[in-house]
Amino acid sequence: MSDVSHSENRDLFFFEHLGYLLSYRSLDELLAEALSFLIRVFRAAGGSIIYISTLSGHVRQGDLEGAALEQISRWERTLRERLRSRKWQIQLPSVAPVTRQALPDEQGVLLNIPLIGHERVRGAISLYFPPDREPSVVQEQMLGRVASGMCAAAACIEQLAVTRQRLGQLGLFYQMGQAMTSTFDINRLFQDTIELAVAVIDAQAAKLLLFDEEQGVLVHELSLGGSVFPQARKVELGQGVVGWVAEDARPILLNDALQNERFDPQVDGFQEHTVSSLLCVPLQIKGKVIGVLEVVNKAPPFEFDEEDQSVLITLAAQASIALENARLYNSLRAERDRIVEAEERTRHELARNLHDGPVQLLAAISMGLNYLERLIDVQPEAVRDEINSLRKLTWQAIQEARMLLFELRPVILETRGLVAALYSYVERLSAGGRLVPHFDPGNFDRRLDARVAGTIFSIVQEAVNNAQKHADARNVWIRLQEQDGYLIVSIEDDGKGFDVDSVLSSYDMGDSLGLLNMRERAELIDGELTIKSGPQRGKPGTLVQLRVVLPDLSRGGGADER
Repeated sequence: MSDVSHSENRDLFFFEHLGYLLSYRSLDELLAEALSFLIRVFRAAGGSIIYISTLSGHVRQGDLEGAALEQISRWERTLRERLRSRKWQIQLPSVAPVTRQALPDEQGVLLNIPLIGHERVRGAISLYFPPDREPSVVQEQMLGRVASGMCAAAACIEQLAVTRQRLGQLGLFYQMGQAMTSTFDINRLFQDTIELAVAVIDAQAAKLLLFDEEQGVLVHELSLGGSVFPQARKVELGQGVVGWVAEDARPILLNDALQNERFDPQVDGFQEHTVSSLLCVPLQIKGKVIGVLEVVNKAPPFEFDEEDQSVLITLAAQASIALENARLYNSLRAERDRIVEAEERTRHELARNLHDGPVQLLAAISMGLNYLERLIDVQPEAVRDEINSLRKLTWQAIQEARMLLFELRPVILETRGLVAALYSYVERLSAGGRLVPHFDPGNFDRRLDARVAGTIFSIVQEAVNNAQKHADARNVWIRLQEQDGYLIVSIEDDGKGFDVDSVLSSYDMGDSLGLLNMRERAELIDGELTIKSGPQRGKPGTLVQLRVVLPDLSRGGGADER
């Protein structure tokens, strides 16, 4: 048989075996069978195969010890370091090159063949040959071709395994997404989001930051796999990768994070890890960034890809929806609790006002009638004066009852608007005689939305009631002023005033519910409420001022108040 035909038969034998290797579904099994095949066919004493990619494997077989084992371990350690740092720059040939190294004291030779696939080094084969079995040049060339075929077989198995793993991860991803959208516990959402990010992306660590609109910064909420630096607790927009993603509303993928100018290790890193690869995506609702999600240090092959980015964007989208749902739910619950609390306060206030006002007057009238009955027999000439006194008490009781009904539901507010309602309110206050009211509508003559007008009226009532009950005021001034697109409502009295900060700080003891009630009502209509009194004002009395944005008449908002 000629050398050519012998070589062809040998090649056919090798590639038939490579085809057999493709039947394996486990990377470890393939590497073990491939190494056994190489040792047997090339008559090596022992060897090692290391494969480092999305999946990794490492097997050793045969007689490896002493200098041979030490050199192979050194090769593999160097390979791991170069692949991790991605600093290994080589020209990739069509056939893997073979490195031959003679061992000291004529102990034999070592062959090292890199595993090359898809234009990158993925591992290496190392074989040890004793002195009496050193391979020929032809065998070395054959080893290079076999190594290339082996790497292709390993890549196929790896791709199949990764596909199965990704399907499993996406199944988990779907289940977790369903769970995320069914809970309204925000802390649980944070935990589920970050755990899912690390698991599905196969990253070393992750962090979640949310945007605080009031402060204009990103605030660290939770991290997994490492602790963040103190500087990363609050991050300015544009600062580091996370700040850039929040500001630009676009994801960023860095597999050379340390070389990127946007990367800030004190902001984007973790205290326990050196960041090599990084993937960061924004959390958005209706195009508005509400936070960022960052994962770092991809497991071997140590690089994030577009598929990782796509999966993380999907996860961030689900987390954003779930977070917004949770926030809305909690906001509605808080609003419901505030409404229930306000209704309860109103009932208590109504009961107190009825007791202190009409009920007391009715009791006085009842006692007056009893007295009148006895007076007819004893002193008839005094009956007329007593009837006049009872008539005054009855009139006062009627007026106070009407005031309570008016305050509960001022129908005039719904039919004629805020200014007319305040005129009627001031007229009723004047009839009460305990406080002299003054009303100046200024240049305001618009018709407001019923909800806004009702809220403003309630705040005016609360401020006047406070002046009557607590300030010992003799006069109260109610003023309206339209200025620069705002309605400014002022309620000022000449009473004794109070320390605003002190009273607000004692709200938990029930001393300042009226003030809190006014603030909450102002927030419902996006108004700004200020209260100045005592030391803050520098003069007697209290000034309550409300600023409310008025609708733009040029866009069809608002109507004539008159």
